[in-house]
Amino acid sequence: MHDGAQQHLVTLALDALAAEALAPVELAELKHEMSRIASGLAEVSKELQEISRGIHPAILSQGGLAAALRALARRSAVPVALHAQIDGPLPDEVEVAAYYVAAEALTNAAKHARASVVQMDVTTDDGTLTLMVRDDGVGGADPGRGSGLVGLHDRVEALGGTIKIDCSAGSGTCIVVTLPIAIEPDQEIENFLGPPQEPGSPTSSA
Repeated sequence: MHDGAQQHLVTLALDALAAEALAPVELAELKHEMSRIASGLAEVSKELQEISRGIHPAILSQGGLAAALRALARRSAVPVALHAQIDGPLPDEVEVAAYYVAAEALTNAAKHARASVVQMDVTTDDGTLTLMVRDDGVGGADPGRGSGLVGLHDRVEALGGTIKIDCSAGSGTCIVVTLPIAIEPDQEIENFLGPPQEPGSPTSSA
C-alpha cells in the first residue's frame, strides 16, 4: 500500500482508456464499460494515496532508497532513465520523503504530462541529498491544483529541505528536492549531553 501500487493502478487506467479509444464506434456499450473501468481505477488510486500517507514503504527497509527508486522506475508507465549515487546509509525520514516525491512525480508524468521519458537523478554530497526528476512532457501544470505535490512540501520542509517545481509550458516539468542528511556537530553534542543548563542549576552526580 504505497505509491508504487498507485503507479500500477494509473498504468491500468491508461491501458483501459487506450482500449476504449481503439474500440469501434458501433461497440458503444463496450466503450462505456472501458470508460467506467478507467474511472474506477482512478478513484481507487486516489483512495489508496490517502490511505498510504505516512506508511513506510517496505522496499525502503529491505533495500534502501536506490533499490526503491529502481522498483518505481520499472513500474512506471513512462520510461525512466535513473542515475543513483548514494553514499552511506540515510535516515529513514529522508528516504521516505525522497521516495514519495519520486513516486508522485512519476505518477504525474503518466497522468498529466504526456511525457515520453523521465530523467531521475539522486545524489548525496556534503551532507545533502539532492533528487531531480525531469520529464519531457507538455508542462504548464499548476502545482497548486491537484498535482499531489503540494502535500509533499510539508514533509520536505519539516526535515529542513527544499522543493522547487518548474513546469513552464512546453518545457516539461522539473522537480528538485534537497534534504539534509547529517546533523550539525553542535546538535549532535546537544543530543548526547542534553540542553545546556542555566548557571547555578543542580547537576546530577554519578
